[in-house]
Amino acid sequence: MATDSKDFEKKMTATTTDPDEATTSSTSSADEEASKKSDDSDDGGHILAKSRPTPFIARFYGEEHAADTEGRTLDDICAFDDDQLEYHHDFIQVLFPLPERSGVNRDAPLIDKNTRDAFLEHEHLRKNLFKSFSRMARFYAFDVDGDEAELTLSAATNFKQHARNTWLTSVDHNHLRITRIIRCLRILGLDQVAQTFYQALVDNARGVSPRSLMYWKRAAKRPLELPPDQPDGSRAVVEWLKS
Repeated sequence: MATDSKDFEKKMTATTTDPDEATTSSTSSADEEASKKSDDSDDGGHILAKSRPTPFIARFYGEEHAADTEGRTLDDICAFDDDQLEYHHDFIQVLFPLPERSGVNRDAPLIDKNTRDAFLEHEHLRKNLFKSFSRMARFYAFDVDGDEAELTLSAATNFKQHARNTWLTSVDHNHLRITRIIRCLRILGLDQVAQTFYQALVDNARGVSPRSLMYWKRAAKRPLELPPDQPDGSRAVVEWLKS
């Protein structure tokens, strides 16, 4: 991996628990602005919430095939080769959004309650989210068998060689991406996929720093309203994620 990429990884790992970026607790977004401007349906796509426009993430993962701010659709990003996945740092927030705002990609979409409700209601959105997960799992050197309902992850051929190029190391920006992926999957209705991914990581995590393992565990096991970067007992919670 190039030196400038390693410097980037160390800087970001030292300053944030969120993949490829710093975050803040704000949950405002372009979707919220759109909600203020219109109580009508979207521009012809599926209506997923009465009297509200369809959230961007639902359109990105839905039949509308909405593009991100760089003009990329879901299919475009999933077609990235491994080098593109490694060196582009502005796609992960689109594939796996969070309620917490990105401190690096300020245009990144956010999950709000309407977005989560859409994914919990519509199976095709969850299936396409699983498509994104499958691409990243292969990038992390796992073979993916099954689907979102019954998933098996196993070490791919030349697992150690490939994994060491991405996440199987003490410090790497992919550790931050993994935290994001686990949390996003849980929020958008693929909790079992998140748990299977977490366990596969832990089972093969020799050499990964205790700090990274802590954040992965927080993302996988904590109540959803408490972000992984907040200490236990923090009041800085996402209220609408409370059960």
